[in-house]
Order: sequence, then structure tokens, then C-alpha cells
Amino acid sequence: MLRARQNDVLIDLTKISSQQLPHLKLTKHFSCPYCGAPVILRQGSKRRAHFAHQTPCRFGEHESESEAHLMSKEILREWLIDCGAKKVEVEYRLPSGNRIADLYFEWDGKAYAFEIQKSMMSPEVFQQRISDYRHARVEVIWIFIGELNRLKTTYRVNRVMRLQKEQPLIHLNWRERKVTIFNQIVWMNQREIEAIRKTFSLDQLTIQQVVEDDQLRVNRRLEDWLALKKDFRCHKFAAYQRKEYALLRLCAPFLINLSLLPSVIGWPIEGAVYTKPLFIWQAYVVLCIMSEYKEQDVFTLSDIQKKLKGLYRLKEGPHCLVGLKCYLDLLVHFGMLKSQFGYFEYVKRPRLYAQLDPYLIEDAQLGERWKQIKDFS
Repeated sequence: MLRARQNDVLIDLTKISSQQLPHLKLTKHFSCPYCGAPVILRQGSKRRAHFAHQTPCRFGEHESESEAHLMSKEILREWLIDCGAKKVEVEYRLPSGNRIADLYFEWDGKAYAFEIQKSMMSPEVFQQRISDYRHARVEVIWIFIGELNRLKTTYRVNRVMRLQKEQPLIHLNWRERKVTIFNQIVWMNQREIEAIRKTFSLDQLTIQQVVEDDQLRVNRRLEDWLALKKDFRCHKFAAYQRKEYALLRLCAPFLINLSLLPSVIGWPIEGAVYTKPLFIWQAYVVLCIMSEYKEQDVFTLSDIQKKLKGLYRLKEGPHCLVGLKCYLDLLVHFGMLKSQFGYFEYVKRPRLYAQLDPYLIEDAQLGERWKQIKDFS
């Protein structure tokens, strides 16, 4: 452990020179910044100077920190101070609960905490930490520092980043002092996400870009998503037309191809619903309803799930039922279906056009309705 408190002052051994260590060893009354128990300063010929507990640490989640974690906290602390944040504190203990924030600061009258994360944790632990911060009325912002693998048009993120789906993903490259913000995150299949990626030098990044209000984020998210829909219609559809034979057979009776899919297809749903990309599995859902049912027919969530699995061999993801229900609810909002007492009624066939331009106009119109749904924004 490289940090300890002494009379409410945080002592950081990474900033103590070898000449200062003998003087520091003469002082006493060091305490653990996590559990508050007494610690002692140790230094030997084989291990670097560090603080050690005299008894086991009572703070259950305390772990030794890596160089990346320590450096990230220091870099972000300096950045917050330079940006004018108030009450910037490292290893800040929340007033309520046994929780210590990596970095605490106040901005525009609100309290925030940076949680810097590299190693994997369970979803239960992740949600518990978020709950602790909400109870303390502190908004937590997760900063991920693990390796980030990038494909050409789709981003494969490290496993720990998959836990954070409510807000944009923020990744810090502490060596290069660069921050990458992933907005408009949608799981295209089991392992990949589609996202709008923007990279900033830390010197050019502002706090407002990290903590911007929800309405600004929603407006930008719609604009970015419409760009993704247009890109699929104009370019990406061709790659799927060479391999999605079952879907092409569904399109044939309606005289459309994958670039002319109805505008109700291709809207972001959280979680890995099916292993196929989002635009493709949603096309199967809509065209299956149009093919298998007549207007005013009634069906259940289980009915459509069985048809997709039995007739079209769609492989389900871990969030299949939840995601499929969310998408059917969105089709209700778009006016294609009605929902009552656990049943869905097919009330209106979506518009089909022979050209691309009317779809782009309708995509924008449905986008304004999509913004009104809190769960999808």
C-alpha cells in the first residue's frame, strides 16, 4: 500500500524521494485510508517502501493498486484542479456507508466521483457500488483503463466496460494522456458494440464534456444514431445480402431488400438479444410478424420468440427475453403493434417504399418519437 493518512493528510510514497524517506520513518501515527486502522512504514532491500497493516484490513474490497491505477488517479486529479473543479480529493470516504471514491470533486453545485477500474468485477458488486454512491447523492463516473481493442467499424471492449451501459463509456490511456468517450453504445451481437467514438487529449477535454446533461446527450445520440442507420442503408447492407439468405427470402414477398427495410427496424436496444447484429435480428422480428400474422391478429412474447428460434434458427443471447420485450414495446410506440394484458396485437403494417430517400425522412421522424421514450434514451 503506497498511501496512508497522517493527521488527515494523505501521504503518497510515489511522491516521496529516497532522501525524504528516513525522516518520514521517524514520524508515527499513520492510518489506512480505507479502514482507518493503524499502519506502519516499511522499507527493505528487496521491496520498495510501503505501508503495511499491523492487523488485517477491515475494508473487504481493499486491494493493492497497480501503477496504472495510481498514475491515472494522479493525472485525473491534476486535470480536475486545472479545470476548476472544487474540493478535489483522492481516496475520499463517503459520509454514509463503507465506500471510498478514487477521486471526489464538486462541479456546478453537484458532487461527483471518479471510479477507476481495470480488473473485472461481478455485476452484483458493480451495482452495489452504484447504489452506494446514489445513497450518498454522489454521481459516479466510471473511468476504464484496461486495454482497448479496436476493429475497423465496430469496437470490441474489455469485459469490465460491458458492465456500464447507462452512461457513455469513458476510457483513459494514462500513458498518452488521452481520453476516449464512447457515445451511442449498442450491442450489435454477443461480443461487439457499435458506438460513436471520440478521442480527446486530456489537455483539450473539459469537465462539461464528461458530465454533460442528459438532454444534450439524447439529442446528440439521435443525430449519431441516424447517421448509423443511413450508413447501414447505403453501405453495410450489401455485406449481409451475401449471407442472410433466410432474411432475403422474408424480404422477397414485400419487394424490398436490406437497404429498404422498414423504418421501425434498426433502433438501439440494450443487451445482447440475439447473436446476429442489431439491424439484422430486428429485421427478422418485424418481417416475421408481417409474414406470420394478419392485421388484428394477437400473439404473445413467447409466440414470437418460438417462431424466431424455430423457423429462422436465431441464436439467443443472454438478454433475449428482456431485449425482445423492449423492442416489441418500441413497435407499440411506433404504432405497428398494440399491447394489452400481456398480448400484442398486429394493428398496422409499416410503410414500404421502393426508393431510399423516403426511408431517410421517415427514420428522422421516428427518431423524434424514439427520443420521447426514457428507457430507450
